[in-house]
Parts: sequence; C-alpha cells; structure tokens
Amino acid sequence: MPEEAGENRLALAAVTDGLLALIIGFALSQRVFHAHDNVGQFLATLVGCLLAVSFVNHVVGTLLFRGSLAKWLFGMRVVRAKNGQRAGFWRTLLRWLVGFVVIIGQYFLEGESVGQACGLRTIRRRDERLLAAALRTR
Repeated sequence: MPEEAGENRLALAAVTDGLLALIIGFALSQRVFHAHDNVGQFLATLVGCLLAVSFVNHVVGTLLFRGSLAKWLFGMRVVRAKNGQRAGFWRTLLRWLVGFVVIIGQYFLEGESVGQACGLRTIRRRDERLLAAALRTR
C-alpha cells in the first residue's frame, strides 16, 4: 500500500479547501439566501452554507473524484488504507465529521491531520498509479 501523502501537502490542501468553503459559502449565503437582514440570520445562513459546501466538497467530491477539489488540484487521492480501493459513503462521511473534531483539537494534537482517519488514507496520485500497475501484474 502506498504511503500517506506528506503533511505539508495535506496542510496546503486543507487550507485551500477551507478558503474555498469560506468564499463559496459566503457568496452562496449572500446571493442565493440574501442573508443580510440581521446578524443572527446572517450567521445561521453562513454556517449552513459553509457546512453544505464542505459536505459537497469532501464527501461528494471524494465519492466521485477520489478527493476534494484541493486534493485533486495538488495531485492527491483518498483511498481505503487497507487495499487502496475507492472510499465508501459511510467512511467518507465519518471522515468529514471527524475532520471537524481534529480541526478544533489540532493545537492539542500538535499538528496531526485527518489524512488517515476512518480507514481511509490520502496518497499522491502517482502512487495510486503505481499501485494500480502493481495490482495488474499480479
């Protein structure tokens, strides 16, 4: 099984995904839901949009494209740690939820990421191709 992608690459992807969620979530809350009448409505709509964008990016994106938008841009894939196969819905959903706990506790965990959680692993795209070639030769 290929090694996990490096922490620097994972951190860059996490920051990029976070910025994308903020930008798209804010734009969505303003343009589609017009959440600017009062602070409470604005915050509720913004948080809902951020969660929806994050869910689509991390769960749906991983199911369809084997990774979030930033992972795809930086040449990474999310696979099952055991056998390198596609991640399933429940593992991907649980990994997304665990990601929020890790983000909150990241300072206490001294920088550990959610790169390998819930039986899933983030690997480099070229390592995935090497794994596929090795499996074909067996």
